[in-house]
Amino acid sequence: MRPSPENKNGIKTQDRESTAVLLILAAGVALSCLTLFAGYDILPDYQDKLVHLRRIAALSDTLKSGYFPARIYFVMNEGTGYAMPVFYPDIFLYIPSLLYGLGVPLTVTYDIYVVLMNVTTATVTYFSVKAFTGGRRIVSSVAAFIYLLSVYRLTDVYIRDAAGEYTAMAFLPFAIYGFWNVYTSGSGRDEHGEGSAERSGDIFHSGCILGLGMFLLLSSHILTTLMTVMLMGLCAVICIRKTLEKRIFLSLLVSVFVFALLSAFILVPMLDYMMADDYLVDVSSSVMRGFYPGWRELLELIPGGSGSGIAYELRMPTAVGASVTAVLLAWAFYKAAELAVCIKAGRTKEFFSEKTVTGILFFVFTGITLFVSSKYFPWTYIESRQDALTKIFCSVQFSWRYIGIATALSVFIGAALLAEVSDRKNSFGRALCVLLIILSVIPGAVLQLRASEENRRAFITYGEEIGIVSDELYFPVSWNRDADYERVPESYGSVSVNGFGISDHKWKVSVSAGDEGGMLIFPLVSYKGYAAEGPSGNRLEILSTPDGRAAAVIPAGFSGEISLRFIEPYYWRLSELISPAAFVLAAVFLCRGRSKAQKHIRRK
Repeated sequence: MRPSPENKNGIKTQDRESTAVLLILAAGVALSCLTLFAGYDILPDYQDKLVHLRRIAALSDTLKSGYFPARIYFVMNEGTGYAMPVFYPDIFLYIPSLLYGLGVPLTVTYDIYVVLMNVTTATVTYFSVKAFTGGRRIVSSVAAFIYLLSVYRLTDVYIRDAAGEYTAMAFLPFAIYGFWNVYTSGSGRDEHGEGSAERSGDIFHSGCILGLGMFLLLSSHILTTLMTVMLMGLCAVICIRKTLEKRIFLSLLVSVFVFALLSAFILVPMLDYMMADDYLVDVSSSVMRGFYPGWRELLELIPGGSGSGIAYELRMPTAVGASVTAVLLAWAFYKAAELAVCIKAGRTKEFFSEKTVTGILFFVFTGITLFVSSKYFPWTYIESRQDALTKIFCSVQFSWRYIGIATALSVFIGAALLAEVSDRKNSFGRALCVLLIILSVIPGAVLQLRASEENRRAFITYGEEIGIVSDELYFPVSWNRDADYERVPESYGSVSVNGFGISDHKWKVSVSAGDEGGMLIFPLVSYKGYAAEGPSGNRLEILSTPDGRAAAVIPAGFSGEISLRFIEPYYWRLSELISPAAFVLAAVFLCRGRSKAQKHIRRK
């Protein structure tokens, strides 16, 4: 049967819309990679790119040695080891580390990662906003375009090189959508009168979406996850009556359960280490660093600041960007005008629809996050308290981290505004889309070109060229950071070392002990998990020396070879089985829910 003229027009319209969506998203990704096109060897001073290059090289070394997943970067700090993966998840860095292992130059692997994250950001934002707006494809692609070229995100990518933070920003829209979905999934029909699995009251479906979103955040950046949880908790308290509704409350519980299962392989080792010892990160979490932006820095239209040394001494670009500022102003004026019309017509109650209340909440929380990120928030007072409040707030280290969340929230506000304007006057909606795209391109291009011009260049092929060293956050407080330990085991007491060898970060030491016994001290940071065995496979006790090194207790009269290696506790291994199993189950459940939704829509 030939399609009717109406169907033909409908198919042509869909094809044009699909083409427009692909063009907008492709243009956004390409424009967000301007700095890479200008020079992939850009190396900002005093920023994090060297840290992440070293992480990639160290992760590759650990994987080559047969340790999977990586829990210790054995090659770091002159081979004394560093448990950074336990405290700073590196699951997404496995991609560049595998490329590095195949011989790809180190700086190239990092830039491939940047491109992949730009593509991921565009994809995740598009589909999250599309679900939020009830299937508005053009609106969703414009929202993704704005987010890709937002000033703070590009600052993270090309000036700060904050790999964990801009990876988290890729998944932040999905987490925000998941939280919104929990509170609105029982509405039955969306604004177009169509049903969906997300709006069917399916407790497990909405809980799985939020749990998965928070897991992706945790896998990227712990601090972004912490900030997001705090803001979600505040929103849950503000909306306490709705929060305590049975369906919503159970969905939130399901999300916590799903998140815990998915994140078990991250949370179990991290909590185990935190309970086993004290680390320098606990000390630094009570101190705020860097500058605090004012309203001018937050809302400037063209990004200012320098691209060199800006985190600690000079100001860096911290604006949300011209497009985001325009979105906030346009939404506020549009809703104010709509409210005035409703009041004049005596239909005030009609103004407070579900989508308007959602917009108000998003707008308020955008304001809260910008306020918290600024110098107007009482950071100095909170830091001076040195109590639990200090630990909670100051653990973020830099106040302007909250700008990332403000940007993501603003994107949803802009999408809601574009959808509503397009419904009432399509031509004006198109004009607003074009204007927001232009306001995104200009500051985004200025920032990237400035970053490519102001920073030095260094093409790095191997990790050895920059030294496989680390920061100090995740050392035990007992570790002597000033000592320069030789790569030899030391004997203590009546123990003598007759010879030793190292292969794939596994030590074999031939020792003999007199009547008193003693200790064999290894030039390794004493992290939980190191195990020493005698010739017959008997385990030897491992202690931590006063300067934080790992030491094996050698019994009196012992003679033979001792082997020492890192062995994960059995409950770590168990968590590594639980997480992928939970991920598969969650994926199957979500796919089934989507299939049911599509069948429901077709029936309608």
